[in-house]
Parts: sequence; C-alpha cells; structure tokens
Amino acid sequence: MSKRQASLPKPARAKRADSRPWRGSPGVWILGGVLVVILVAAGVWLATRSTTPVTPGQRVPIQGQQHIAPGQTHPAYNSDPPTSGWHFDTPLPAGFYEEPAPDEQVIHNLEHGHVVISYDCSKLADCAGTQAQIRQLVERYRNWKVTAVPRQNADTAIALTAWGWIDKLDGFDEARITAFIDAWRDRGPEDTHD
Repeated sequence: MSKRQASLPKPARAKRADSRPWRGSPGVWILGGVLVVILVAAGVWLATRSTTPVTPGQRVPIQGQQHIAPGQTHPAYNSDPPTSGWHFDTPLPAGFYEEPAPDEQVIHNLEHGHVVISYDCSKLADCAGTQAQIRQLVERYRNWKVTAVPRQNADTAIALTAWGWIDKLDGFDEARITAFIDAWRDRGPEDTHD
C-alpha cells in the first residue's frame, strides 16, 4: 500500500440494514412466549386426556336373538335382568308398567333398541315416589323406546338395560338414568321405529 493510500481517509462503511428487526422487539418476544405456553398446554392436555370414551353401564356378552314360543324352555340368561338372548316374537309396547312382564317379552324390546328401566319396590324406600319419578322420565322421552317394568326379587333397586348393556342403581339417579338412555336408546340390532 502506498503512503498516499494509507493517508486517505477510509471510506465509511455503509451501514447494513438490519435484516432482523425482531431481534429487539419486546412484542415479538411476548408473542413467542405465549405461543410456547399454548403449545406446552396443548401437549399436556393431549397427553393426559382419556382416549377411551366414557360409556354408561357395563358390557354384557350377547346371547343371540333367537325367537321362542311362550312356555318354551331356554338356557339361563347371563345377566339379571337379561340384556339379550331368547325372546318372544312380540315386544312389549313402550311405556311405564306397574305389573311385571316376562323377560322373554322385554328382551324383544331391547332387540328393537329400547332401554328398559326395571325397578324392585321391595328395595326402594319410597316405591310410589320412585315410580312417579320413573314414569315422568319415561314420559319425557314420549314413551319412544323407553320402557319401565317392575322386577320382583331383583338384586338391586333399579336396573337399566339395553341390548348388551346393564347398569345397576341403589336408587333413583336421574342423571345416571338419562345418560344411559341417551347412550343406548335406538342402538339395538333391529332398526325399528316403534
């Protein structure tokens, strides 16, 4: 380099435009922090939520759909009250009953997608009051695929049945009964509009 070149003032370097305007902006950092929190929260929620849907009642193995004549014998049912199996050709009309009906007739209702509420007055503190509550519930569903029948010598005060499903209660629990009806009504193997 010559002396002359050395003594010349050095040209000022052109200021380079900062291509990263976000570096110093607090708004961008806050937005980034919020996004990280949202992503972490979503990850925790996904990791901890149940992947199995909650279904009311307990599953009972299906025993078939065989029609039998009144008086005809058949093997024992696998639940009490039964949720499937041998049954008469004619279902019980939907509604509230104060007299027991044969299991073989009630099962046909289950096959058509009915939910049956069985109740045992001997196990209820206030049979008349519980009957009134059950009747109101059946009527709320306009008797469409909801049937209530008394059941003598039952092992529980109230039993809810649908095709292949059962739930047993010690007393009237409207929320639980409604959840069972809403989950299983109109889900029988025969699609009918009764």
